[in-house]
Amino acid sequence: MLYAKVENGAIVRYPYEIHNLRKDNPNISFPKTVMSQDHIRSDYGVVEVAELSSPISETHNMSEGTPALVNGNWTQTWEQTPKTEIELATLVIEARRLAYGPVADQIEFITENGLEAWQAKVDEIKLRHPK
Repeated sequence: MLYAKVENGAIVRYPYEIHNLRKDNPNISFPKTVMSQDHIRSDYGVVEVAELSSPISETHNMSEGTPALVNGNWTQTWEQTPKTEIELATLVIEARRLAYGPVADQIEFITENGLEAWQAKVDEIKLRHPK
């Protein structure tokens, strides 16, 4: 479970864990299960943050953002930044490598079907995964 510290309706610390609560309140003894007890958490401004799966994108990197209040619930957010040219090129190279298959399979294909058939397959793979 994810938690955040909220003051005046805004996140002031995220993520927020039991050791943070204890450090912020050194003169108070908290039970080990304090983070699962909403009535205690709320007294100290600690809220539960709903987890969302990271979106998947071939063209962007994802990083966790600051939780946002959505329909009365604090919710995990994700920020997208465009992948660099190097990251995008690496994706193409990896996709082509997987499509070509292991060298032994490539040699077997050439042996059974001929070099021209392999060259046609390579051209098709390059069309599917352009640079």
